[in-house]
Amino acid sequence: MKQKLNLFTHDGNFHADDVFATALLSFTADEINVVRGNDQELPENPSDWIIFDIGGGELDHHTPENKETNGCHPGTDIPYAACGLVWRKYYKEILEYFDCPEQYVEKVFNKLDVTLIQGIDANDNGYNPLREELERYPYLQKDQKNEILRTARVNYAVFQIIKDFNPPWNSDMDHYEAFLDAVETAKTILINRIDSIISRLEGRDYVQQCIDFSSNHLMIMDEFAPWEGILYSQSNNPKANDIWYVVSPARRGGWNVHSVLRNSEDRNSFRHPLPSEWYGLRNEELQKVSGVKTASFCHPSGFLAGAETEEDAIAMAHIGIARK
Repeated sequence: MKQKLNLFTHDGNFHADDVFATALLSFTADEINVVRGNDQELPENPSDWIIFDIGGGELDHHTPENKETNGCHPGTDIPYAACGLVWRKYYKEILEYFDCPEQYVEKVFNKLDVTLIQGIDANDNGYNPLREELERYPYLQKDQKNEILRTARVNYAVFQIIKDFNPPWNSDMDHYEAFLDAVETAKTILINRIDSIISRLEGRDYVQQCIDFSSNHLMIMDEFAPWEGILYSQSNNPKANDIWYVVSPARRGGWNVHSVLRNSEDRNSFRHPLPSEWYGLRNEELQKVSGVKTASFCHPSGFLAGAETEEDAIAMAHIGIARK
């Protein structure tokens, strides 16, 4: 990570692309020096600066030549703006800040591009993917297309949130301070989004490991991670198809026994139901009927049961497995 980074971007009203570009670059240095100006105020020693969204260089997108050179986000017709250009060039350095495991770097790059960066760039370029798609349907009338666009419009997206940081016309708020405030908000959004992407990738690998280690219809997780989407997506995996129950720590304390479904769209299509006489019972009643010392509850539908200890949660699962 660099100790200090000099950044130059345009002055005046700011937008999501230059704000998020600044936020992204801030993760590559301990300190950033941001200067906002116009084309006549570009740094005399550009090699000591990262200049973006102005100046006609590789991180600008306003000239026809740049638009052609920059191209579009992969697999789309969305033109690059400053945010996407910065992410494309510096993503490896940015992800070092997040201690992103090497095997996830390209996946995080693609996921953030699709879920955040492309929307910012599309808006900044005045590009509406839906409007472009509707042009493929010449039989639709203009008023029909406009109605579809109106219905699909997101009224308050991230680019509007950033836009609202600009001082109102009747305010004496300093534009530069407002810009830095917007950058801090963008940094928070990026930290949450990137951390979430990395967490999900790590969780997917962890759940897959638990599936691989499962046996006798039981998958045990030492830590809770979202597992349903991963398990149900593996229709061709014999290990995944053999799991009837998942035992994992409960977020409210204790341990859960989760009944796995045959059909993820039907919440009652259990591969192997828990004993029906448990349904709706709690604490002493459930302990008496089940014979499990710390059994704490069974949902009335039977999809979930719990105990105070891992050992007893596993015991409940084994009782379910033994039932014909």
